[in-house]
Amino acid sequence: MLTLNIDWFQPFNGVTYSCGAIYLAINNLPCSERFKKENVILVGLMPEPKEASTSDINNYLKLLVNELMELYKGIKIKTHQCPNITSIQAALLMVACDIPAAKKVCRFTSNTSTNACHKCKHQFSRLAGTSSVDYSGFDFSKCLLRTKNDNHKNAEIWRNATKPTERQCLEVTHGVRWSKLHRLQYFDIVCCTIIDPIHNLFLGTARRMLERWVANGLINNKKLIAMQKAVEKVVLPPNYMSLGTKIAKGFPYMKADEWKSWCIVYSPVVLRMCCHCQSSRTG
Repeated sequence: MLTLNIDWFQPFNGVTYSCGAIYLAINNLPCSERFKKENVILVGLMPEPKEASTSDINNYLKLLVNELMELYKGIKIKTHQCPNITSIQAALLMVACDIPAAKKVCRFTSNTSTNACHKCKHQFSRLAGTSSVDYSGFDFSKCLLRTKNDNHKNAEIWRNATKPTERQCLEVTHGVRWSKLHRLQYFDIVCCTIIDPIHNLFLGTARRMLERWVANGLINNKKLIAMQKAVEKVVLPPNYMSLGTKIAKGFPYMKADEWKSWCIVYSPVVLRMCCHCQSSRTG
């Protein structure tokens, strides 16, 4: 079982030049092994001066999908354990990218569209006098969920449309376009495009919570310094990134791995201290 990942990176310092990597992780391997560089399958690179457009992504996915279709049927190759040839099968289990990349790969309309959610059919409105989406009042429990069959049907309708204006209207109505991944008949592009935890939880929710606590005065400079002293006594587990002196400085320029360390390791220690001080003062 395979996970498809696509992400862009800056290969050069001081130059705005984005390269995209398309790679597969083998989910049959243990978590501790599957993302080691010797176990990751690099499918290809997208050597653009900027990120590939939504339409260009399909061109890069075409050859990959061809091979995934062959792997699903099964191929015979030699392996280390079976030098006399054995049958190998593989299937795509999920797409795991950040939200913008996932939308491009699976051809959902962007999170700035009125069809911002790729899991349900909710139509968002625009904030009055702006082009920004109004996400307020969203109740997922009351929303009609998208299905694999509906998504595939609407994607085919979009593909068969001949006029750009017709396609644009379909995008507004259904929020989908045709992706090469739709050729994988077994793959549920709605269910198996996961909601990215790094950007949603660590770079999103955790950061906004800290910003609000600081803005509301629940955490001030004095507490930030005290929190910094507390975390200096914490022994980090392997594979977690140290925050250095960033807590005392107000969490500036934090990356996803640093927010992960904050959420999982540091925050249970230092927030308990802050909450205790706050409750003691109010009590």
